[in-house]
Amino acid sequence: MNQGGFSVRKAFCSLVVLLSLVLVFVGCGNGETKETSRSETSQAPSASPSSESATASTGELPPPEKSKLTLRLNWKFKGEFAPFFVTKSKGIFEKYGLDVDVLEGTSSVQTLQVVSQNKDDIGVTSTVEPLQGVEKGMGVKIIASYMSRSPIQILSFSDNPINTPKDLEGKTLATSISSTFTNVYDQFLSVNGVDASKVKLVKVETGARNTLFLNKEVDGVAVFSTNEYPMFEEKLGQKLTPLYMADFGFDIAGLTLVASDKFLQDNPNATKRLLAALAEGFRYTFDHPEEAARIAKGIFPDTVDEKLTAEQIKRTAELAIFGDKPIGWLDEDNLKKTAEVLANSGMLKEAPNPSDYYTNGFFQ
Repeated sequence: MNQGGFSVRKAFCSLVVLLSLVLVFVGCGNGETKETSRSETSQAPSASPSSESATASTGELPPPEKSKLTLRLNWKFKGEFAPFFVTKSKGIFEKYGLDVDVLEGTSSVQTLQVVSQNKDDIGVTSTVEPLQGVEKGMGVKIIASYMSRSPIQILSFSDNPINTPKDLEGKTLATSISSTFTNVYDQFLSVNGVDASKVKLVKVETGARNTLFLNKEVDGVAVFSTNEYPMFEEKLGQKLTPLYMADFGFDIAGLTLVASDKFLQDNPNATKRLLAALAEGFRYTFDHPEEAARIAKGIFPDTVDEKLTAEQIKRTAELAIFGDKPIGWLDEDNLKKTAEVLANSGMLKEAPNPSDYYTNGFFQ
C-alpha cells in the first residue's frame, strides 16, 4: 500500500510539473506574439508620406468650403499667365484640396463683371478695373497682385534711345487707344517735365501699334515688359532700350487677383488655400521657366512659342518683388500711389480708402 501510494503521488507530481512547463511555454509564446504585434503597430506610419507632406505644406489650413473653383483670366494665354496653368498641371491646386479651372478671358472689364456677378469665382485683371468697379459700387476686392512693380514701359531702338521721359521730346510714340498708358500719358509727361507739344503721340489699335514699331515708323512704343518686350526683341533680332514708368513715379501694380465680397465671405478657407497654392505655383514657375513653357506648349500647342514664353516668364519674375512677404502680397503704399495716379489722370473721381478695395487677410 505504501509503495502504491508513493507511485501515485510521484505520477501526480510529474503531471503537475509537465503541465507547468506547458503553461510557461505557452505564456512565453503569447508574450512574444504580443510584443511582435506591438512592434509592428508602432512601426506602421500614421499617414502616408504624401499625406504628411500635404498636411505640412498646407500649414494645417481648415478644409475649403468648396473645392471646385473657376479662375478667369483677362486675356488669351501669354507668358505671365503660365504660373496659373503650372499650378494646376503640377497638381499643386490638388495638393491644397482644390480643383481649379483656369479659363482664358477677353478683357479685364469683362472678367471683373463675371466675378462681381459670381459667375466666376476668381478673376485676373489689372489694378485699374477693380478700383473703378469699387467706385461704381461693385462688391469686389483685390486679394493679391503678382507684379509688385509695373510692367508698363516705353521701348525704343538702341541707336535712337529713349532713356528718360525728357528724351521723348522730338520723337514719335505709338500707343494703344484705350491702354492704361494712354490714359495716364498727359500726367506722366507733366510730372516728368516733358513738353507735350514736342512729342507726337500716335494712338492706334494694338496690332497697328506693333506694326508701326516693328517697321521703325515710330521712335518708341508703349507696351508691357512681360509680353511685347521679349516678343519684339525676338522678331527684330536686336536688343531694345526699355524705359520703365515705375522708375519715373508711375508704378501701377499688375496681374491682380480679384473676388467678390460674397465669395470671400462664404469661402475664406478656400481663398486661403488658393493663395497658398498660387504662391507655390508662381515660385515653381519662376524657378523653372523652360519647364513651365513646355507645360504651356502642351496645353496650347497651336499658339505657344516655348522660347518666347520662357522669356516672358523671366520678365514677369523680374517684377515679382516681395521680400519676406508671401508671393502676391499687396503693398498698401503702392496701391495708394496707383489710386492717386488714376485719380489725377481722371480715371477715378477720387482716390478711395485702401480698405474699400483690397485685403491681405487671406494670406497665411
